[in-house]
Amino acid sequence: MEIFLSFDFDADSAEKLYYSNQPVKISRARFALNKGLERVLRLLREFNLKTTFFVPGWVAENYGGLVEMIARDGHELALHGYMHEKLNELSFAEELIIHEKSISILRNYQSEIHGFRKSYWELSSNTLSILSSRGIIYDSSLMDNDEPYLMRINDKPIVGLPVYDMYDDWLLFEIDRRSPMEVLSIWKYELDAALEENLSYFCLILHPSCIGRSSRIKILRSFIMHAIKNKCVFSKGFDIARKYLK
Repeated sequence: MEIFLSFDFDADSAEKLYYSNQPVKISRARFALNKGLERVLRLLREFNLKTTFFVPGWVAENYGGLVEMIARDGHELALHGYMHEKLNELSFAEELIIHEKSISILRNYQSEIHGFRKSYWELSSNTLSILSSRGIIYDSSLMDNDEPYLMRINDKPIVGLPVYDMYDDWLLFEIDRRSPMEVLSIWKYELDAALEENLSYFCLILHPSCIGRSSRIKILRSFIMHAIKNKCVFSKGFDIARKYLK
């Protein structure tokens, strides 16, 4: 089984856009900048894992040194909006500008951009069409499968790398307020069930501002060790997706 241990490096993009007058909310997001990302990268180096970071264009503009650090460690950069916008509230023209701008910014750190994940948990009816026209080959936003699959958008192939709410650390920790050991138990149980089904793919959605807390890094290490014990491998989104394009 391939595990897509994916990270959304939002930093304080959404908070600056929607909650600019709420310093405490902003500070929670900025934990990724001060501690969370460093801990995540150190853990990935410990196990020599290479994966994908979905990065808003605004984050790459404002925290370029941290994005360079991600790329220097050999991880893939993928699209995640410009400032973590609610894409379903934008016009076609507004959304097109956001994606084109973000692709241009991320190309300063990685020559080709291949993947995308929804920001603020939703797409618009235009999103996949715009992305396919700009050469994006995979999307990791939808929930209609538990294994990768091929879509055709405007007669172009896009691979779906599906996600699910129960595999999102932000929802479990920051919204449901579950304990680290409870989350570890959930994720290990879900992985074991996927292995019993002989599924080829398992995805976690992680945020450095959330999973980067010390107790949560500890359970992520335990999850990685459990997956390795069960002979799982960890892959970048692009490496998983291109197998479905052959």
